[in-house]
Amino acid sequence: MNKYTFLLVLLLIQGLPVFSQTIIAPNFILKSHETLEVLKVIRYEEGITLQMLITNERNEGGSFCINKNTEIIANSISYSVQRIENIPKCPKVHKFEYVGEKLIFYLHFPPVPNEINIIDIVENCDDNCFQFTGLIIDAKLNVEMNLAFEYFESGLLSEGLLSYKKLLEKYKNQEPALEGLFYFYIVTILREMGNDDEAREWLEQFELQNPEESQWVRDKLSN
Repeated sequence: MNKYTFLLVLLLIQGLPVFSQTIIAPNFILKSHETLEVLKVIRYEEGITLQMLITNERNEGGSFCINKNTEIIANSISYSVQRIENIPKCPKVHKFEYVGEKLIFYLHFPPVPNEINIIDIVENCDDNCFQFTGLIIDAKLNVEMNLAFEYFESGLLSEGLLSYKKLLEKYKNQEPALEGLFYFYIVTILREMGNDDEAREWLEQFELQNPEESQWVRDKLSN
């Protein structure tokens, strides 16, 4: 390798981000709008980009916009949106032309600490505001959660139960909302297996440990 080639390679390496992750179809706990999706989360040294999709369900008059006061919340710290791309900022709106029309747009935020696994997205406005609670923004964790859910959904309940218990142990005492999601699936699977007493014990255990998070878990279990 001559010195010019070496210099070019060095410059290319220096131009690469130190930290970068792309999460496709991230898991989440709750969302406000049924037809709003997070297609992709891109985490890099300079920030976080959310690729989102909204689908119009109205025959007439469907519209959508994003409030400039939208933020993500990570570990109780708020990060305001820096740039909104491919969709108007409210009060301007994108007017849909037909039922089923889809619009992809992007929200760009500042970086959050690398160790953060879960965030909330909150649109601060007066009417019809959207929110995602418990959006998983760690690539490895999403893969692990997808595998556990695949076991559960395909009827492999023992394998799914074991997977969620392992996830709970691995991520214990990190983020209460994340623990709540694992407890939800553990209790759900135990109920489907007919182990109602054990399911009740797991739910009561979570309520004692995290009373603030237990209500949404109960609500989700009752749906």
